[in-house]
Amino acid sequence: MKSEKRQELIVKRKNMTDKASKDKAIFEKIIALPQFARVENTGLVLTYVSTELEVDTRRLIDYCFDNSITVAVPGIADEQMRFFKLESWDTIGDEVMDFTDSICIVPALAYDENNYRLGYGGGYYDRFLREYKGVKIGICYREFIVDIPVEKHDEGVDIVICN
Repeated sequence: MKSEKRQELIVKRKNMTDKASKDKAIFEKIIALPQFARVENTGLVLTYVSTELEVDTRRLIDYCFDNSITVAVPGIADEQMRFFKLESWDTIGDEVMDFTDSICIVPALAYDENNYRLGYGGGYYDRFLREYKGVKIGICYREFIVDIPVEKHDEGVDIVICN
């Protein structure tokens, strides 16, 4: 059921129009969040590095670099998702062990009305989010807020930001 839904949403995503303006609107909403304001001075932004199909996070990462906000990106080690400081676009730093005062930008193909996500099928974010105590922020294009199958191991997010 989930795999068919994923394929359907990937096709829909590939055919989406006006992605750049939607990405910009989502970025502006993220940096306007009170939760984001709390991490601007001493906190940490956990985020994925977007591909062409995903909601853009590169603008957010550049914003973090420009404003001296620590940013970390995921990597897989020992079958677990871990986050590593992104020192620059070319340099990955140490693994982040302390998630105090952090927010996590969570990727998904789609979200539902209850803030559950349909990811890409690896389960890495679900396992990470189960233990993560910071603010979980999903980002999604409005047309990808849909009914999705939710299973007992699925983890939701605290907030979903749309264009």
